[in-house]
Amino acid sequence: MKKAFVLFLGTVSVSLASGGGEGLMIWKVLNTIILVALIAWIVKKWGVAFFENRRQSIASMVEEAQRTHQESIKALEEAQARLEDARMKFNESLKIAEETAKKEREVALKEAQEMASRIKSQAKEAIMVEIKRGENELRRYAVHKAVEISEKIVKEKISPDVEKEIILKTLKSIS
Repeated sequence: MKKAFVLFLGTVSVSLASGGGEGLMIWKVLNTIILVALIAWIVKKWGVAFFENRRQSIASMVEEAQRTHQESIKALEEAQARLEDARMKFNESLKIAEETAKKEREVALKEAQEMASRIKSQAKEAIMVEIKRGENELRRYAVHKAVEISEKIVKEKISPDVEKEIILKTLKSIS
């Protein structure tokens, strides 16, 4: 109904504004008032709703951006905390690995020293056995040579008469 009235007023004002010259000023003013009222009504009806929707849309976008910003800050803080935790775990693992390597090195050195000590001990024992064997062999050789030299000297110095006399003396002493 309002639309029909506004359309009627618009049509009348346009037809009267194009008419004679005497009341021209009144109709121009009336026509301008109707036009301004029509524009105001259109702006009020659709413009206010448009700008209100636009304001709400921008406000919701700002709120979304703030929420996203807060979530990003929170995610960054969590990531930094995880990074710091990972660094601490890495440093602890590195420390444990260094300590383990040091202990294993010490154990390996100790085992190597013990093995070297056993090898030295076994070598000393083997050397002593070989020295005793050599000494015994040398004694046997010396005894054998002494017997040979003694036999040679005795054969050269003892004649058959002296030999008989020695045999007799030995037999007398035995009996």
